[in-house]
Amino acid sequence: MARPPNADATATKQRILDCALSMFSEGGESVSIRKVAKGSGVTLATVHHYFGSKADLWDACVGSMYDELDALQAELLGLFPRLAMSSRREALRTVVVTTFRFARAHQPAMRMMLRAVVESGQVPDDRRERVQKPFLERASELLSVPFGRPPESLRLPLQSAVFLIARYAISSDAELEMLAGEVDPLANVEAHLVEVATAILSLPNQEPSA
Repeated sequence: MARPPNADATATKQRILDCALSMFSEGGESVSIRKVAKGSGVTLATVHHYFGSKADLWDACVGSMYDELDALQAELLGLFPRLAMSSRREALRTVVVTTFRFARAHQPAMRMMLRAVVESGQVPDDRRERVQKPFLERASELLSVPFGRPPESLRLPLQSAVFLIARYAISSDAELEMLAGEVDPLANVEAHLVEVATAILSLPNQEPSA
């Protein structure tokens, strides 16, 4: 199929992708190529030109979602050398707040990720090896000394903190105001997440029962 004339290919493709990601994050079954075309202000043929079928568009959205998560991982890993010299609380606060604010600014991607995990019960194998596992390993190493725990004992509590951060990150403003108050609810949620993450990571390391 020929490329639509007089089109800024990069901007048009990104607009379609952003619209589709937002729609898929709210419920994939009801999404159609026609709805995406209408929502992004392009013709049906234009969507087919750039992405082909609905399945192809879904795959592109999944790829875009993980690209955004890769960017978060890169940002956090870039902070780790400096955080190694910080206090326990400051290091953890930086990781928690940076993660929450990034996720809050990328809500469609976060909603889609959580929806995909709920439906399949896991992060896809390749993404687990490329994104989830390296992040948990590096974060565990960073926090092992200030928390006085071996790195391998921190992976589960860290993942628990990640799930909690992700859940609040996708919350609506109305929900956060109801939970955290109408005065600066985001700051209140951030403080709460830091407190909870500190408590989770400070729990005594318990050996699995026989």
